[in-house]
Amino acid sequence: TSRELLEAVRRICLELPVVGIDVVEVAPAFDSADITAILANRVVLEALSAIAKRRNGTPYSPTQNLLDR
Repeated sequence: TSRELLEAVRRICLELPVVGIDVVEVAPAFDSADITAILANRVVLEALSAIAKRRNGTPYSPTQNLLDR
């Protein structure tokens, strides 16, 4: 599910030395409701937030969503 994907991206970027990510195969012409584009955007935001959090030294909390405050 989308929720599981976001959690996986968050955990990977927090626990491993990830320095960048690449999103491919988002085709807005075939995404009439923008669902894929919105999820791709969220994946990038979660990854960047997790990388920044890891570099800042903030401990990981699996129940905390990095973007929903």
